[in-house]
Amino acid sequence: MNTIQSSLFAAAIAICVLCAFLARSDTSQPRKRSRYFVVYLVVEAVAFGLQWLMLHPTSPAKSLWLGLLMGMSFLVAPCLWLFAREITEDKTPAIRSLPARHFAIVAAGIALTLPLIQVAHSGPYYWNPAYAPSKLHDLFIHATMLACVILFLCQVPYYLRECVRILGKQTDHAKALFSNIEDKSLNALRVLVFAVVAKWFVGLLSTLHCLTLCEDREWGVVLTAMEVSVTLWALFFVMRQSVVFSVDERKLVHDLFDQPAGRSASAVTKYARSALDGPTRMRIQRKLRDAMNNLQSFRDSRLTLRGLCQQLKENPHYVSQVINQDLGSDFYDFINSHRIDSAKQALAVTPDKTVLEIGLAVGFNSKSTFNAAFRRYTEMTPTEYRESLRTPVQIRLLEGSQPSYPDG
Repeated sequence: MNTIQSSLFAAAIAICVLCAFLARSDTSQPRKRSRYFVVYLVVEAVAFGLQWLMLHPTSPAKSLWLGLLMGMSFLVAPCLWLFAREITEDKTPAIRSLPARHFAIVAAGIALTLPLIQVAHSGPYYWNPAYAPSKLHDLFIHATMLACVILFLCQVPYYLRECVRILGKQTDHAKALFSNIEDKSLNALRVLVFAVVAKWFVGLLSTLHCLTLCEDREWGVVLTAMEVSVTLWALFFVMRQSVVFSVDERKLVHDLFDQPAGRSASAVTKYARSALDGPTRMRIQRKLRDAMNNLQSFRDSRLTLRGLCQQLKENPHYVSQVINQDLGSDFYDFINSHRIDSAKQALAVTPDKTVLEIGLAVGFNSKSTFNAAFRRYTEMTPTEYRESLRTPVQIRLLEGSQPSYPDG
């Protein structure tokens, strides 16, 4: 192990411990729960420490550290999944409430590392010069290590699917409340999903590197840098954003989505017991048209369902029902469709304004979100749309050539 690897491990361990301390002692937001995030940080810090011991040239019992590292890799994805549930549910999930299969997979993975741990010795090598195992014993150790890797490859995709499901559910909830979902802490969930994928990939490469007992130091430095950078990048975002909805927002989400038919229920089933009558429905539709066409409320990048309802002086549940049932949309798409229509007009009649200026003017909070939304609704970027509106004469003028006119 060279100085670069040692420095990376030391920095990663220090940052994980510091973040765990900050997350554990943060009392600024009472609803900010981070129990499993702290557990994840502790697991990461211990894993980095084991890698440091495993790769240090003079440390003893290297097989022990490798076995423990492989066993602890089964805890990373479950911790991230539990943390994703922790920041999106009303209460912290209890460990004892989890199905037995979660514990069985972790226990099986740890059990498969025991043959490797059993051959650990006090020397600074993976193998014991004083003991020559039989070919059958050696094959058994490598077979269990390979089985451990395969089990790890099967475990992580399950938790990745669960994290994606949570992200999809929270995105649906956010679209019912916010006009710019990028403003909310859904980014924390997106980072968690990416972290699960990245840890799976980097962990696989690191484990295979260890299985081959490779002495290629350059590959070791690359893998260490990848793992440390991914971990620190994820920590940076998650520490900044770990509360998805406020107390009032959680209550509104619960009221809007509290239905036995579940997420896939139709609008008719969802609002079967609604007290919304015909005159109220027509009044809300009229107020929505006025807010979008005359007041242009969509230009407020911080507009929320609750804020719009305060402007309309209407019940949020009824407004949401009208948008969903009568307009066939959700709040997010309803607001952003008006933003895109306004942006298309501005792109056509104000060629002196930049794409960013137009995007901010119609209510988007960044050029990237404007481009993504515009492409979703029009299948082209704002720049491409503006180019498509230019006539051949305008294009020649922009290119510096003189237009040609017919004789006469």
